[in-house]
Amino acid sequence: MAAPFSFAMMRPDVLGLVLAGGLATRMQGQKALRMLRGRTLLEHALDLLRPHCGALAVSTGARDLPLPPGLTALADLPPYVQQGPLAGIHAGLVHAAKRHEKLLVLACDLPLIPPGLLGLLVDKLEAADVAFCEHGGQPEPLVCALRTKAMLGPVERALAAGRLKVVPLWKASRCEVLTDASLSAFAPLDRAFANVNTLEELEELERPGA
Repeated sequence: MAAPFSFAMMRPDVLGLVLAGGLATRMQGQKALRMLRGRTLLEHALDLLRPHCGALAVSTGARDLPLPPGLTALADLPPYVQQGPLAGIHAGLVHAAKRHEKLLVLACDLPLIPPGLLGLLVDKLEAADVAFCEHGGQPEPLVCALRTKAMLGPVERALAAGRLKVVPLWKASRCEVLTDASLSAFAPLDRAFANVNTLEELEELERPGA
């Protein structure tokens, strides 16, 4: 049996959420359980979030996902089941609203995100309701931090209207966008935002020096 998951209470007002409920058809199985350097992608994501959060949860979508004891599994909430990552974020916001002011989100397929970048996103919520990154002019909306009370309503309304794209919703909110210029401390950014969508990309990260 796996050991219970534990973590230090670094920021008790922050709930960390791993997005792990995607279908991942190109990975031929559950992406979150694929191994990278001896650990699952889910474990990598949890380790990255852990220093910045008072509690952790995993968005499992509409699927069963084996988790270490002590972790909260969050299924998509009706009527928004299998409505993409926004449905997972919605479930996280609903859960966070019970006791956490902020939600820190990380997709499980971004295993090389620098931990300090996640802390910076949370810091940006002092003057914003949502903070996310852009790299090379392309948004990275599933590495983000949100104010729970401010964003729960907009996310619910977007889902109810069938507007499932995350970026337009974030940009329509009181948002802070971290561009390459403000992320230079975390270079090389191509490595930081390396996304694992296929088995080939996973194998590439396993190579020495990757």
